[in-house]
Amino acid sequence: MKTIVKFKTAQKLNLTEEQKNRLKDFITDELELALSSRSPQDMFWRESLRLYEGVPKVAVRNTPIENAPNTEITLGAIATDTIYAQAIDLIFSISPLLTVRPTNKENVEAAKGIQKFANYVATNEAGIRDSSDDAIFDDVQLGTGIFYIPWTEKIRKTKISEVQKRGPRVFPIPPEDFITPGGATRDIQEMQWISARFWYTQAELDERAERQGLDLEGVIPTGTVGWVKSRRETLARTDSKKFGDSYEIHDLYCYFDVDNDGKAEDLLVIWDRASRKIMKVMFNPFDNRPFETMQYQIRAHLFNGVGVMEMLASYQEETTNIHNHRVLNMLLANSRLWKSKTGTVEPNFKIWPNRNIEMDNPDDLKAEQLGEIYPSSLQAETMTISLAERRVGASEISSPRPSSIAGSRTPGITALSFLQQANRRFAPAFASMRKATAGAIKQCLFRYQERLLAGDKKVETHITEVMGFKDARIIIETLKSKDFDEAMSVEMTASSSSINSDADKQNALLLVNVLATYYEKTLLLVQIASNPQVPQPVRDVARKIAEVSGEIIDRTIRTFDQIRDPDTFIIDANAELDKMDVDQGGLNELGQIFGQLTATQPPPGVAV
Repeated sequence: MKTIVKFKTAQKLNLTEEQKNRLKDFITDELELALSSRSPQDMFWRESLRLYEGVPKVAVRNTPIENAPNTEITLGAIATDTIYAQAIDLIFSISPLLTVRPTNKENVEAAKGIQKFANYVATNEAGIRDSSDDAIFDDVQLGTGIFYIPWTEKIRKTKISEVQKRGPRVFPIPPEDFITPGGATRDIQEMQWISARFWYTQAELDERAERQGLDLEGVIPTGTVGWVKSRRETLARTDSKKFGDSYEIHDLYCYFDVDNDGKAEDLLVIWDRASRKIMKVMFNPFDNRPFETMQYQIRAHLFNGVGVMEMLASYQEETTNIHNHRVLNMLLANSRLWKSKTGTVEPNFKIWPNRNIEMDNPDDLKAEQLGEIYPSSLQAETMTISLAERRVGASEISSPRPSSIAGSRTPGITALSFLQQANRRFAPAFASMRKATAGAIKQCLFRYQERLLAGDKKVETHITEVMGFKDARIIIETLKSKDFDEAMSVEMTASSSSINSDADKQNALLLVNVLATYYEKTLLLVQIASNPQVPQPVRDVARKIAEVSGEIIDRTIRTFDQIRDPDTFIIDANAELDKMDVDQGGLNELGQIFGQLTATQPPPGVAV
């Protein structure tokens, strides 16, 4: 079974030769400048990959002696693995990944339907869990993680070709293959252009060209893969491409005024970098650029973040040098240099334990110690490691053992506060990961919205089959709303430790208790205010109490993360009392009419 990317049918874009040349010049200048300016970043990513794998900078160390100890101490890998495991556990221990809230009481059912559908997509279609392994690892290790969320079809071809499954899919993109303008900020939707780079063999390129109608005339192979990608493969002792059979293809999304009307068009250009050829140009088939990004530690106002390997590079180099010198010192301190009078010992003289050497004068052969023992080197190495742990927060404090938090009789709330304080160091990084993961699920919903607005009946049928007719009707109507992605009808939020199903259960129980008391007291006030035998001043006070208590409950409910439509739960007591006054007035009038009728008519059986 093969998964292929499908673009929504977009309006055909026919460019004149002059327009195409202007677009080619724009892409060539911008892309080449961006890749050139990012060269130092690529160089450091290559170095970070080497540091993680623990490959020594030089194959053989010959200083201060030949074949000196040459071990790379992988501090960065230790911290990366620890933080990566914590991130995966934190993000995927929360359910659901995306929380849907109604913004008003008219959209309660819509929010419920979208929540069910988002849970189904995340679990059964998007492949978010597997993709997160790579993207989050890139984020922790190198500082930037990328999700790519296109519409895909799974095709199984035996004797016949059959589409088995259609839907959005989340793919991880290596950060070195996601190119942005130099000095760009983190908002990829507002950048003038972004590019996702793909490496194809001839067969893979031919297949894509057939699917998407690409013009392959004049396209030439680049001969090699990217600088960072080649380092990844070399360190993994593998090679993905054959020499001379690798094409560097860019899916470049850009805002460019191609027709000189003063308004920039939103375009998708399929670009071959080696031949500098536009293989296809179309209007952007996605309403939102299909990417979500995360940064481990942000660089203010810049796109790429700082990863753990970059944070610890200098500490790892220092620790490696100290460690190798300490091992060498141990070796030299336990070795001897032999001094002898000329002609005393035979050529190629060797020493081994228990050897008996017969000499006329034993003083003619003496041992000289090569080095002294320096115990301070271990302390220096420990100090450097301590500084490295403080830099990234990956120490015993960040992941404490239960016994090291407090005694066995420590209250649970106190222990929880210790853990929360320890994890606060990672709050920005983990929040970025959660936001990107939830954003990927939102992008999946946007892909469905795009297909529905394009009139794809197969998508409507699919939603009906998996969600049932009742829920499907609500989901389809909500997705077709043009305000859906602007959070006008429902609000979609990345779930966190305070926004998840377990927390919702606890908050719901607390909310039920609050509302139960509120409803009980409101009912009592209504009874007082509606009783005609109660003095009017008391009734007025009861009305005012009912009004302000509704306002207090409104403000209280808004503190609950799962409530975005408090009006649904608030009772307008004054409105109900006004209705009762009207009804009471009508009853009084009917009573008066009935009384008049009974006064003028004789009782039954009485002669007039």
